[in-house]
Amino acid sequence: MEPVFTLQWPEFVVAERLQSLLPRKDGYSVFIPLSRQEKGIDLAVLHRSANGRTTAKTFQVKASRTHQPAPPKRKATIRFQHNTWFNCFNVPDLADYVILVGMYAPDLGRTARVSATWYKDCSLIFTRDEMREFFTKCRTASGKPDRMFGFGFNDMSKIVLNRGDMTRLRQDFSGYLLERRLEKLIRK
Repeated sequence: MEPVFTLQWPEFVVAERLQSLLPRKDGYSVFIPLSRQEKGIDLAVLHRSANGRTTAKTFQVKASRTHQPAPPKRKATIRFQHNTWFNCFNVPDLADYVILVGMYAPDLGRTARVSATWYKDCSLIFTRDEMREFFTKCRTASGKPDRMFGFGFNDMSKIVLNRGDMTRLRQDFSGYLLERRLEKLIRK
């Protein structure tokens, strides 16, 4: 029997993105645990400095497909083209960062064949502590802890919390996009 190693698509997407944002020429390497039993860690990034010192940061990846909502009943209701849907989870102690990935098709009306690179993702990155703090505020409209949360967006210019926000203020999380935060967080 041949051993087979598989990797979930969202983890592969994040690993590829990390490799492009943190190139090997700058001393970075992306590692993936061989065992699916490694709870709390999906990826690790190692950095070897010029003086030979190595540091590591670990990542937990959580994924959601996106969905399109039904048309609103009232004209004043704002709907986003893409919406993610995540279950709340226990943030693992072993993960330095949590990356939330929402996979989506940029043009749902397209009928021609597409390649895997045609699909896009909305990836938000949080530190372990930021994610835990986020969950303390994740509430239903009545103030009870919400067991789910989600983000809505039309494009990457604005990503808003549209489930899990008791105040319904549509808090902007665009600043948490992977491309906007990763370098600052990794270089800590």
